Amino acid sequence: MAVPNTARSALDWNELMLNRLIKRANPTTDPDNNTPTGVSFDHDRTDQQLQRWQRVLRRTRLSSNLLSLAWTAGPVTALGLTGGYMVAYGKLPHTQLLIYFVTFSVLSGVIGLLAKIVYDSTWGSNKERAQAEVEKAIDRLGELILATRDLDVESLEGNARRFEAARQLLRRIDLSPEGVALASEDLTNDRELGRFLAQIDNYRRCGLRSRIRDLNIRYEEHFTAVYERIRHEAPLAAAALRDRFYGHVPRLRDGIPRNEAFIERALAAFTEQNALLLTMSDVEEMLGLAFELLNGREITILSFTYGGRWRFAKAFEALERARSRYRLALAASDNRLRALAAHLVEEGALPYERAAEELPSATLLERITAVMNQLKRRIDAYHRYAQHRRLTREQRTELRQRARTLSTAVALYRAAHEAIQTLGSAHAELIRASQAWDALTQQQYSPDSTLRIGPGRLGLRIVERTLSLDEEACEDVSHKLLAYLGEEPDRRVSGSHQAHPYAASQSIAPLHERLTPSSARDLAIEVALALEPHIQLSAPEVQRGLAATQASYLGDLEPGMSTREKRRLGEAMAHNVADDLGRAAEQLALALVRHYHVELTEEAKHFLEERYGARPAVLETIARSQVTDQGTQISLLSRRPPPVRPPRRSWYRSLVRARRLLS
Repeated sequence: MAVPNTARSALDWNELMLNRLIKRANPTTDPDNNTPTGVSFDHDRTDQQLQRWQRVLRRTRLSSNLLSLAWTAGPVTALGLTGGYMVAYGKLPHTQLLIYFVTFSVLSGVIGLLAKIVYDSTWGSNKERAQAEVEKAIDRLGELILATRDLDVESLEGNARRFEAARQLLRRIDLSPEGVALASEDLTNDRELGRFLAQIDNYRRCGLRSRIRDLNIRYEEHFTAVYERIRHEAPLAAAALRDRFYGHVPRLRDGIPRNEAFIERALAAFTEQNALLLTMSDVEEMLGLAFELLNGREITILSFTYGGRWRFAKAFEALERARSRYRLALAASDNRLRALAAHLVEEGALPYERAAEELPSATLLERITAVMNQLKRRIDAYHRYAQHRRLTREQRTELRQRARTLSTAVALYRAAHEAIQTLGSAHAELIRASQAWDALTQQQYSPDSTLRIGPGRLGLRIVERTLSLDEEACEDVSHKLLAYLGEEPDRRVSGSHQAHPYAASQSIAPLHERLTPSSARDLAIEVALALEPHIQLSAPEVQRGLAATQASYLGDLEPGMSTREKRRLGEAMAHNVADDLGRAAEQLALALVRHYHVELTEEAKHFLEERYGARPAVLETIARSQVTDQGTQISLLSRRPPPVRPPRRSWYRSLVRARRLLS
């Protein structure tokens, strides 16, 4: 059937208009003049540049600066020149000289003002953006610390989750009496105990210590029975509850003890490409350290150095290197077991109360081995069942989960075994270095090999070092952190870090909801790498020094706090923590006596007490050990690790069977 002319013309017109719209939406290039035609979409930066210049002019305060320049170049210059000329030559200056100096002042001021405007509009805007990045990084770190605490609690099950949540509450310095009662009830399931603990906290807030003692006497028997019941299951939470019972609350100046060797675990996780070496507590510690430093925390650490003859200096360097390697190897052997226990707890294979932090390494190893054998037996049971019947979907899911748990556990167990092997060689190296130092000091005694007090550079001397981030370091760390989180799109950072999947989902969910245990561990490693160039975290003396200091109290961080509130809180906590160097001084004294056989004289003990606050009783104990155990301090392991045997072949066979069943 023929199409009418009117209909055909309408169709042609619609097709023409459609083609024209397509050309406008998809610009093409004219082949004759190679210029783009059609419609192009781009960001108009005219208003943005205009607003930047307006901000620069407002910040420069052009009117006040011009008024100041006119006053300085006019009356001030004329009066100064006239007065000075009259004093020097006894007559008025020439008009040409006066015009010269006024013109010189005006031109110098105008050039300086223009230079300031140009600087503020170029490099000044970059500085302003860098400071905004620091503010944003502090805000993100606060959110991440809270999210990490929640992940730590979420990884637990049953009573362990309640115990850890109660401990988090009891750590808060400003916890209300109702909060104390809630934490006590979660921890003990005893509402009556929570009620009189709330009474004790009310009296503590009023400073009525005598009334607290009355309640202690009245409820001592009741509290002791409850405390003995829970202290084996939740020792840390039970200790915090006992402090509340006696009216003791941590002070801001005392800070919070740091986890031992958390830096070593973070760096080892990067070196060995195994993020499971980190626990959630280690992640919180690393994020907290970055939060402290970005908020201006200055951490003082102690170390010692030697100055004197080159033979002594060479032997000192060899002994210090061997001592550092031995310490790191000793920490690594224990860290691998703790990481393995944390993995089994997260997977629900090992109850939290059976892997407490205070548990000896030998006991922990026995419980870990028993759990891994239990996983192996469960996999073997599925293998025997599959020989007669087909596995259901639920059984295959459980088998896959248990095989994955056992596979990761075997890898961590193998790392613990390798760490023990490394510890043996490090201990042998330490013995050889100590014997070489002893032989040198006995053959050629020098007063430079003793601890020196007072001015000078020779001998063994204690050195104070401050760890902090200057303005440029804060900007660099913040820039790397935001780039890793995918929240800094304007500039690209060169370095070891890479863009994280956060960037792809940052518009979908809030930051704390996107954080997973795996991504949290990766983030902690990235933070350690960002801090390394500025404070040398990999240096053994830095790790020892940080372990001996207290962390800032960050329990007052709350969800929903603004960036300024987090910044004010971080700065206040950073300045409130006292630099208590007593513990660090005691550790240095022990190292000098044990490894270098330095005599701890009365003058040295008095210096450590007065300068750093070391405890006299501890120094006396160290001095007595020097006399009673002379020559035996290094020959034996002071902290003998448990013998971690090679991974059992039966574990590998069970994993092979599981892989065959699931393939």
